[in-house]
Amino acid sequence: MKALFVDLSTGKIEEEEIGELLPRYLGGVGIGARLAFDLIPQGCDPLGEENVLIFCPGSLVGTNIPTASRTEITAKSPLTGLIGTTNSGLYFGAFLRYAGFDCVVIRGAASEPVYLLIEDGEARIRDAREIWGRDNWETYLWLREREGEKVQVASIGPAGERLVRFASIQNNFFHAWGRTGLGAVMGSKRLKAVAVKRKGAFRVHDLRQVLELAREFTERVRGDDSFGYTRRYGSMVASDPYNRIGVLPGKNFTRGTIPSWEETRGRRVFERRYKEKDLSCFACPIACGHWSRVKEGEGTGYEFHGMEVTYVLEFGAKLQITSIEEIARSVELCDRMGMDVVSTASVIAYAIEASEKGALPSEEVPSWGDPGGIRSLIGRIARREGIGEALAEGVKKASSRFRGTEPYALHIKGAEIPVRDPRGKWDVWSLGYLTDIRGGDHLRARSPAEYLLGGTLNHLEEELHVSEEFIAALDMPDDLKGRIFGSPPQKVDIPLMTKYAEELITMINASGLCLRPPVLRTFGPRTLSRFLRAVWGIEIPPEEVLLSAERVWNLQHLFNLREGLRREDFRWPSRFYQEENGTPPLDPQKVEETLRAYFLARGWDPQTAIPTRKKLEELGLGEEAKRWNVMR
Repeated sequence: MKALFVDLSTGKIEEEEIGELLPRYLGGVGIGARLAFDLIPQGCDPLGEENVLIFCPGSLVGTNIPTASRTEITAKSPLTGLIGTTNSGLYFGAFLRYAGFDCVVIRGAASEPVYLLIEDGEARIRDAREIWGRDNWETYLWLREREGEKVQVASIGPAGERLVRFASIQNNFFHAWGRTGLGAVMGSKRLKAVAVKRKGAFRVHDLRQVLELAREFTERVRGDDSFGYTRRYGSMVASDPYNRIGVLPGKNFTRGTIPSWEETRGRRVFERRYKEKDLSCFACPIACGHWSRVKEGEGTGYEFHGMEVTYVLEFGAKLQITSIEEIARSVELCDRMGMDVVSTASVIAYAIEASEKGALPSEEVPSWGDPGGIRSLIGRIARREGIGEALAEGVKKASSRFRGTEPYALHIKGAEIPVRDPRGKWDVWSLGYLTDIRGGDHLRARSPAEYLLGGTLNHLEEELHVSEEFIAALDMPDDLKGRIFGSPPQKVDIPLMTKYAEELITMINASGLCLRPPVLRTFGPRTLSRFLRAVWGIEIPPEEVLLSAERVWNLQHLFNLREGLRREDFRWPSRFYQEENGTPPLDPQKVEETLRAYFLARGWDPQTAIPTRKKLEELGLGEEAKRWNVMR
């Protein structure tokens, strides 16, 4: 594996072999975590020159293995002060590998705006003053005109340039590396874009074996029960169930159910009124993306990418916009400005509720469900104008500026909370919000046996809604199946499944595969072991693959501990413990008991959340812990 090291302060560009990291860290998110831990100084300013920005495609990206398209970007987060890591698909990662590199590490900061061009085994730093200030779509079109139509682009918009702490990095027109604010890191480095052009090829270790395994895995993905509805609706398949079980983030998490939801923002109304055709990323048979068009009414003819359920939940439920068209227009503005949709909707919801309660008087704050006013505020946040100056800091920092607004600033570890309310359903996904190394987030812990409409037996166990045959076929160690599901299978152990789900998703992100249900339900350590042998020629038994995923998670946790993470940070905001949203509030003692069980499963001290000496030695991370004085 070849890494490209670029120092924007000096203009120096070097190459380095990093193949020795692959067996221990699996690729993608894992190699990014290792390099971040080693290269980013403890306590550094996330928006200072010492922060390091790492682009790392998954280890299987560039092959025809189903859904192998995704690239992880890692740095210290300007939003949380913890590890910042974010994932996106499409074609960028494959093109980077075809251009001759498996990883790009960016240090320092340029004195004037620049972009990085990577092509045919070489990299050049080029002047970007002409496009500084332009939005992401304008930037992409400018680079296509200058570098050729097939260039793949990771860029920032005005929000990243102005160091909005939740600025995203745009992936061509419609995809993004959204969470944790790494667009602001690019802005602090005055790096407008990274442009990649494809010329070479990715030579795998055993092409015949890769093709055979890819065919086998394609059959498994296509054969999963979730394949058809995932292709038909994409992530919008979850929209209706979320409303039925009362987990919508309505009006800043005060309403779990909206009576008109399915008629206005449900999956069938999306399919009937807007969806035109299916779209896919590189090497993907699922094609869960969609091209859509407004087919009737005042906005007839307006075209957009999507819809994604996160967009509907954030703008449609959290901010109460009732029209899918208006939701799409708000998302488009976020894409153009370069801002994470979740954090953007969350800071606006915070501002609206605080204003409504009289704690944040401002004429710039819109009302619930006002699409024009909401888009106007999006623009002011991106440009740091007026009230947007405070909101651009994220809800945690904004609430410290305005006395009495903290109850409306909903975050975990500094990251705004997306999508789902735990009061409607306490499960693996809900616990995963608390334990996520990125802060409050929904994409790093999902059970491969989840059933959205299923219930819980108690705070430690979910109901089991998959068959014994499904469990037998899961790519999961048999002893772990017995501990999680029971023998015979009869429940889902929430703490144990959360730990495994985090490691499963670490494997998925390390390999560059997609998180959609057909992959989540069919992938695992045995599959990844076979792929790594065929693609890279390295022998890693399935048990070592799983151990490597656990190592990656713990290394990210060590990064957070050295940057100030504390045990008390693993907590939902007070609203979730004190208020109803149509369902009763969380019981803090039960949440704490579940969290304690999770820490014990991880081999962490339940009082401090610090990994034990035994666990760190088992993972080969003892020296790292000693270096930062976090071992117990």
